[in-house]
Amino acid sequence: MITGDDAHHLTRVLRLRSGDEIEGVDEGGQVYRIRLESIGNEVLGLVEETLDYQQESPVEITLFQGLAKGDKMDFVIQKAVELGVREVVPFTSRFTVVKLEEKKAKSRQARWERIAHEAAKQSGRTRLPVIGDLHDFAQLRATVKERSAQDELVILAYEGEKQQGIGKLEKQTSEVSVIVGPEGGFAPDEVEALASAGARVCTLGPRILRTETAGLVLLSIIGYKWGDLA
Repeated sequence: MITGDDAHHLTRVLRLRSGDEIEGVDEGGQVYRIRLESIGNEVLGLVEETLDYQQESPVEITLFQGLAKGDKMDFVIQKAVELGVREVVPFTSRFTVVKLEEKKAKSRQARWERIAHEAAKQSGRTRLPVIGDLHDFAQLRATVKERSAQDELVILAYEGEKQQGIGKLEKQTSEVSVIVGPEGGFAPDEVEALASAGARVCTLGPRILRTETAGLVLLSIIGYKWGDLA
């Protein structure tokens, strides 16, 4: 049974009718070919075939994204989902321009979840990405320390790093986290704190990238180097 926004999209936007076929995905990421039998506020269909359909990256990627102003976060989340990210976790640090109270943060999170889900549908994802709760810097560092202790590769993009490039990193795990600072960047002591928690500090080249660019560059490199973008 299909309900809610998905049912509305099928009936009001796509204007499908009984007998039409769609592809549906369950919570486990399994894809099915479905023949529609009943159209309305609730859509019913019959599974005709289970499909061998792999759309997800072999690398489980989390993007820790410094909170950005305006519609930049919307853009980052949409494109990160298209590039195969598993989870996006927004965070604040010392030079973050945007300040969100708890109620406002929850409202933004709900908006970002809608954007992520729409991007997942558009790009043919078989799993819905997660938008994590807004972290402050202490929570970010604690999460980095926990993931690093579990042998997850955590990459921190920092314009102050001049030697270590991501191309030189080796991956020993199927899980990778990347950290991109806010528009104001990271303070040197914040970089030191994240590095001491286990993050690998890397340069993305000689040019300074905007916050909405850096994460997408990182995700693209990871997808090419270890994932399915080759």
